[in-house]
Amino acid sequence: MFICLCIVAVAAVVITRNNERKITNKLGDSKLTEEKKTNQPNNEPTLIEEKTKNNTVPASNLPKQTSSNNPQNSNNNSNTTKKTEQSSVVSFKLIKPLEGQIVKPFDDTKPLFNKTLNQWETHEGIDIEADLGTEVKAAADGKVLKIFKDDKIVNTINKTGFGVTVIIDHGNGYQTVYCNLAEDLKVKEGQKVTKGQIIGVVGDTSVRESVAIEGSHLHFMLLKKNGSEYVPVDPQKFLK
Repeated sequence: MFICLCIVAVAAVVITRNNERKITNKLGDSKLTEEKKTNQPNNEPTLIEEKTKNNTVPASNLPKQTSSNNPQNSNNNSNTTKKTEQSSVVSFKLIKPLEGQIVKPFDDTKPLFNKTLNQWETHEGIDIEADLGTEVKAAADGKVLKIFKDDKIVNTINKTGFGVTVIIDHGNGYQTVYCNLAEDLKVKEGQKVTKGQIIGVVGDTSVRESVAIEGSHLHFMLLKKNGSEYVPVDPQKFLK
């Protein structure tokens, strides 16, 4: 009986040890599987990697904005230019050198018909209808820059033949020009004049716009400084 008990005890010990080994092996296999999973590389992109890629884009490859490519800046520049031109007109005002109807307007782009010369040409001034002998006044304060008799028509860019002419410089980038005056003038070169002061009277001295054909009138011009030159602008925009 004792021997049987010993055999049973030994068998129990052997079975127990075998079970422990199986459990140990299973735990070892599980750990190895977890380690393999942990050590395998993760090929899926992460948020951190995406940020890194974005931060490495060279600045030279990014689109650049300039004032010329930005419509808002262009509009602002255009508006600034318009405001500057408008303020220039507002700041400098002229009185009409004499009362009368404007029979021929200013137009430096569209040709108007010149009856005297029987041709189409631009008109860089305005013709104000007035009787011979009508007094002509300075349109603004200034200084008489030049007086001359323009009695010849020369084929140049600048039109000639407007008769006795007085040019007054107003010291602010503007000059007024009074043409077709009578030779009996009331001012002389270098003389300071005030707005409304009489400088002469309407005459019949223009050969480009003959009084006999065009009617009696004053040819009135306004010049504005543009760089080193003076260019004609529309006087009507500056009249009060």
